[in-house]
Amino acid sequence: MKNDRMHTERRQHQRYRVQKNAFAFLRNESICPGQITEISLGGMAFQYTSKNGGTPAASEIDIISADYTEAILLRHLDIKTVSDTAISEENAVESSKLRKQVVRFGNLTRSQMSRLKYFILRIFLWIRRDIG
Repeated sequence: MKNDRMHTERRQHQRYRVQKNAFAFLRNESICPGQITEISLGGMAFQYTSKNGGTPAASEIDIISADYTEAILLRHLDIKTVSDTAISEENAVESSKLRKQVVRFGNLTRSQMSRLKYFILRIFLWIRRDIG
């Protein structure tokens, strides 16, 4: 049995589950869209469909979310991939897999950090409004 006191939390930022339409677009030669599942000021996780089974490499990402009154777009966010894992088995008909990629944000400008905070705030408020 593992001692809970020995486990130290390495995350520096609170994570937020994303249940609304929020998408990530890796900026590479084949823009790969994915649905954001968690986000924080330090990074995010998203799910995407891999057509060839490979992991798309990118050093920048765009994220977007919208409701009926407002759309929020953040472009050219510097990222580093932390992990990329398969969620589902390969679909024989389409030769595709559902995968989860976790990325850490790199050096963000003040403007990007401000917009990221606003993005997270809006996501949180949209979720709270739908619950309540």
